[in-house]
Amino acid sequence: MPEKDDFIAQKIAGMSLEEKVGQCLTFTWRGCIITPSGVEQITKLHAGSLCLEPYGLETCKNLYWGNSQIDRNFQKPPDYFDIAKTYFDDNNHGISVTPEDYTEFLNKLQKIAMERPSGIPLHMTIDFEGDFKNDYTAGGIRQFPPPMGLTAIGDVDITYKVGLTVGKQLSIMGVTQIYSPVCDVNINPKNPEIGVRSFGDDPGICAKHAVALATGFQDGGLVATAKHFPGRGDSSTDAHDVLDVVNADKKRMHEVELYPFKAVIDAGIKGIMTAHTIYPAYDNTYPSTLTGKILTDLLRNELGFNGVIVSDAIGMAAILKQWPLPKACIMAINAGVDTILLKADDESRSQCFFGIKQAVEKGELPEERLNDCVRRILNMKYDQGLFKKAGKMDPEQTKAVVRSKEVIDFSMDVAKKALMIIRDDKKLLPLNKEQKILVIEQCIPYDFLGKDSYSHPHMFCEAMSTQSTNLILDDTQFHATEEDIEESLELAKQADIVVMTNYYARIEKRGNNQALVKKLKEAGHTVIVVTNYPYQEGTTKEADAVVCNFSSSPDSVRISTDLLFGKIKPYAKMPVSNA
Repeated sequence: MPEKDDFIAQKIAGMSLEEKVGQCLTFTWRGCIITPSGVEQITKLHAGSLCLEPYGLETCKNLYWGNSQIDRNFQKPPDYFDIAKTYFDDNNHGISVTPEDYTEFLNKLQKIAMERPSGIPLHMTIDFEGDFKNDYTAGGIRQFPPPMGLTAIGDVDITYKVGLTVGKQLSIMGVTQIYSPVCDVNINPKNPEIGVRSFGDDPGICAKHAVALATGFQDGGLVATAKHFPGRGDSSTDAHDVLDVVNADKKRMHEVELYPFKAVIDAGIKGIMTAHTIYPAYDNTYPSTLTGKILTDLLRNELGFNGVIVSDAIGMAAILKQWPLPKACIMAINAGVDTILLKADDESRSQCFFGIKQAVEKGELPEERLNDCVRRILNMKYDQGLFKKAGKMDPEQTKAVVRSKEVIDFSMDVAKKALMIIRDDKKLLPLNKEQKILVIEQCIPYDFLGKDSYSHPHMFCEAMSTQSTNLILDDTQFHATEEDIEESLELAKQADIVVMTNYYARIEKRGNNQALVKKLKEAGHTVIVVTNYPYQEGTTKEADAVVCNFSSSPDSVRISTDLLFGKIKPYAKMPVSNA
């Protein structure tokens, strides 16, 4: 396309070094308040993209997994400056914002970007995988089961339509890129980070559904971004906490880890996100994010990927514990990363910006390599029509799409299909309304909720109350405290049976409610568990019966009660062989 090539070439030729550096940086915008720091990361640091987290609250005190991202030894150049800071308490929460209001906020940010001398719009990126990895949950937006829930349904046409529906809901708001699908083949059932985020433990099934989901996203108007290349399914650690090593040879890598990535590349995926993991088969020193042996030699040259390479959040402990952030950014771009994801602590943003700029000025990072990054990023923006439509999204159209009967009905239908009974040896299901039931709801962390009548901490109790009034309602923290356990044990004495949730979320380091299940069984009670997680952490061997809905999202939580009371039959099948 000569017209596009000429347009982009002229853009790059007219850009300053500072503008080029900024295009390679994706900063986070939390909440929905446009603060001075939110503006200045666009106007002063020339941000190329924003990673959207409307569930959170903007603050420069937001440590990433307990770590400050500041490089204490960073040597500031003479032209160094900081951007404005927002000192909110990060223990407070963001507000609930409707999709149509959020559309207006994104329009405002795009207009700020388009008024820069470069006139380059922003990519608006988001995590929206399903279950506990949805970064926008408010205002009735429909969420869907995560990848493993889709393979449990087993219909690639449904998987495609989920991608298409998510794509339409988000793109109409002004979101342009999604960090999904997860292409990790979860062959380690004890993997603490991936789990239901994966399509499963079969590379062929993972590939088939990953292609369907990615195609749906892109047909729905988003850039799909496969992750975490070249695959974190055999990990036994969380990269947010530690740098892991996957000791697989090249033959196994091609047959398992790389198989879904090759499939989505062949299907035309536009983005790929890196893994903060060492793969000795290719490089025994540096993680994928920081080595050209994987990103350039393997991904670009061998597998033929020509799209945009995105780093996973560069400040995760797997990187930060060994490499200062500015240095890691330089290494990543040299290795082949096109855009660096900086997800937390806005105090580090100026350091990273000036660190990259200095590296170019000193010859440590060739400017032609920087130009190559910018060229790919601008190509992606051009192909999406952002130079024409950024900042012009219609809130009324957003409202019409998100609240359409078609989307609402489809969401509930998918949630209904992604239900299975994993265990019921004592034939306790369906529940009898004559039984006195103690319902114990493990409260989903507030960050993951929409903070409204559709998505709130007591959705399960609310839905159980529509099925029967012969209930005792109780709740616990996500990991029940001693006081929670004591109260539940006392209340259980009044009930014939206990029905409780036992979700698993990797971000909750204290664990889930397995201990409470065990305590209830030791006290002689009959316990039915509803979980999102088909592995041991969710199904807990002590429970008498287990229902899996694969997701903590509102429709999945509510429809579970229909299965418990026998109004619907289980549809899904176990999607993994190693649970």
